[in-house]
Amino acid sequence: MDRDKIAEIWKQYGKTYNVFVPDDQPMPKGEGWERPVLEVSATCTVDPLLMKHWRLFQTTKGFLRHKYAQYGILRGPRLTFDCLVPQFQKPMKMSMRKKGRRKKGDPEEWYAGALTMFITDHGEVAFTCCSRECPCTKCKLHLGNPKRKKVADVFSLIRIFHGYRSVAKAKQTVAEEFEVRLGHFLSRNIDEKTLMKRLAVPKWAIEELIQSFSGIRRQQIPSLVHEAVELVERSQVVELEHGRVFSNYFAFMWPQIIDNDVLQKINGAAIRLYLWLLVEQEERARRNDFAMRFSDAQVSRALTVSRKTAGIYRQELEKLGLLKVKEDIWTVGYTPKSQRNI
Repeated sequence: MDRDKIAEIWKQYGKTYNVFVPDDQPMPKGEGWERPVLEVSATCTVDPLLMKHWRLFQTTKGFLRHKYAQYGILRGPRLTFDCLVPQFQKPMKMSMRKKGRRKKGDPEEWYAGALTMFITDHGEVAFTCCSRECPCTKCKLHLGNPKRKKVADVFSLIRIFHGYRSVAKAKQTVAEEFEVRLGHFLSRNIDEKTLMKRLAVPKWAIEELIQSFSGIRRQQIPSLVHEAVELVERSQVVELEHGRVFSNYFAFMWPQIIDNDVLQKINGAAIRLYLWLLVEQEERARRNDFAMRFSDAQVSRALTVSRKTAGIYRQELEKLGLLKVKEDIWTVGYTPKSQRNI
């Protein structure tokens, strides 16, 4: 069955059970909908991020329904359910005036029907919160959190419920339920070492973005910047034990790409080269090839632009301090020259 037909059935499901407005459900796009459900690595482990695959939607729903059966979530066809934070964590420290007349615990309306399970346009199982009553602004999904993540995967959802310091325990729970051995993507012990936060950006989406703006014109630059920023910002934040973690489907970018407004500072077609170099640099590191040598001619072929245009892209990144070229060795970074400590 092709993905458009699957999407049509999915939208009909949403309409029938009043789960979501069909027009609000994004249509599938890119390779994210077609990649393998599970891919076992040479170490006989599975990339934890692949557990978000849309084909595991019903399995994930059943897993949550079974694990939290005593709380009655996700029993029927509806995909909205209660947040279980009050079941596993202490009540919030607030005055009785704010909590109303309840003497113990948080008001039920804060958490009732707060969460929704859905499929993203990247073909991934995700969860989001729509509660306007809950005052927990530190929650990663809270509408009032300035650093809010629009969606969470099953690992982050379990972490939020139980208040775990990292998603390592959640990963173990999921691995046991699905009977798979998940790779050492997340730390097993938060106290062993400081975790490295990275943005897991789908490689297929990066490639699609670069290709879609291959013949970019000046008036299209705002669209390129917007789509590039949106792609990175909506990517899942993951915690790595070390920098030698690689994936066939995700490029792990530093959070500074958002914190330093890197893409907005480039503000031009050179974004295509910048994103391409980030992926290429990671692939080279994966092969222990740390001397990334390029010429403008090689870049022009990779990005399907003229050699002159490739040179202009390179010069723009060098001027911003995001690219250093020395003896034909290219090194790309995340801190613009204007933001470095002098």
